[in-house]
Amino acid sequence: MNNKKMTPGFVLVAVTTILALVCTFLYKSAMIQNSLTYVLMIAAAVAGALALVLAMVKGQEIANFVAMLHTILIMVAIGNSIAPMVNEMGLVFAGLNPTTNLTGFLTFVVVSCVAWLISVIASFMGIIKQEA
Repeated sequence: MNNKKMTPGFVLVAVTTILALVCTFLYKSAMIQNSLTYVLMIAAAVAGALALVLAMVKGQEIANFVAMLHTILIMVAIGNSIAPMVNEMGLVFAGLNPTTNLTGFLTFVVVSCVAWLISVIASFMGIIKQEA
């Protein structure tokens, strides 16, 4: 990294990349799963890692674009994970099923939403800063 300085955005993208991997494993504890959610979370982790590598090698514009793609993939994965659980959520809220049926899914959603919020912040901060 010749004349480049890392910013807090770089660290935040690294954190969200790790959280995307953690969320991939957390989703296994959901009662009803969708295989596309796994693919999207893994793609989000790969995009985050690619953004970090590009920030160190190439330059800011492409790295920031890939960081935004990372953010979008996390959000799509969260949205995609909700549809299979809608019926189960209704049964739990109606009192027909125990709340333990939702704990794994809710853990995944909470950690994923935290990762998404952090990645949104990181996308606006920029990953690297050019030094003069």
